[in-house]
Amino acid sequence: MTWEKLGNLLDGKPVGRKTSTMTPVQWRTALPQLAMLNVEDRAIQQAEPILLDQLAQERTCSNCLGYVACGKLGDAKGMYDYLSEYQGNLIVTTSHCKPYLEYLAVKKAARFQVYTQRSPYDKQMTFTTFPDVQKRKKPQMYQAAETLANTYQAGHAHKGLYIFGPAGVGKTHLLHAMINRLEERSVPCIFVQAEALFDHLRSMIGDSQDIEPMLDAFSTVPVLAIDEVGQERANSFTLEKMFRIINHRFSAKLPTLFASNFAPPDLYKSVSQDLLGVTDPLKSRIIGMSQVAYLEGDDFRIATMEFLDA
Repeated sequence: MTWEKLGNLLDGKPVGRKTSTMTPVQWRTALPQLAMLNVEDRAIQQAEPILLDQLAQERTCSNCLGYVACGKLGDAKGMYDYLSEYQGNLIVTTSHCKPYLEYLAVKKAARFQVYTQRSPYDKQMTFTTFPDVQKRKKPQMYQAAETLANTYQAGHAHKGLYIFGPAGVGKTHLLHAMINRLEERSVPCIFVQAEALFDHLRSMIGDSQDIEPMLDAFSTVPVLAIDEVGQERANSFTLEKMFRIINHRFSAKLPTLFASNFAPPDLYKSVSQDLLGVTDPLKSRIIGMSQVAYLEGDDFRIATMEFLDA
């Protein structure tokens, strides 16, 4: 129903007026929310002041250009009134609208972006450019990666993905493809190489900076991708911080994406005996929170290297 027709039904009176000449059938046509509720005509007639406010809201929200440009004023900005039924009567419940929640997601993503480590080249790595030979060889792995990247909703419980294998077979490419797709969908993410993470932490400590905000970000970001796991310099500092991050994400069931040259049980095999109390539960949690895939093949970098004067 157009706003012009609604104006005719209201006898040319503004939508804000608290009485109308609309019938229950016309109200159900004008307000799709109302049509889905099983309420009697009597309840609709009694709730006309509420329904007129709903029409005013629909007029404003039907032209929504996003939260920043919201046409509502004051505390109503970013809020939406929903019709519901209680004991045969119509009532209104209020919650944040979808554009406002999307606005918050973008702001949250921007907060996490300060910790991510990706180059413009990394952002060109997509599912489309992932090697076809690997898609054919590992269809379950590829499908799991695409499904997570295309469907994951921030805050929902979801297993992550642990991809291991030799160098140059596409492990990092697939992680970047997932992060690129998640970022397109405004899902907050962080991508980091394991050694770079700990180098940054050590540098912050050396500069007397507080590392807690960074550790909190890695622990709570909806999706965390850690590349080259197991290749960092393993000591009590790095392992304790890694365990803290992974343990929180394991408990919260937040998806974590790993790429490594090592199978999960082989991580940190060369550490001293006194660190096994950290590495064993760390490996156990990584395995428990991940779907594991082995990616083998030829090193694509070697296969495509350029020879001069060959």
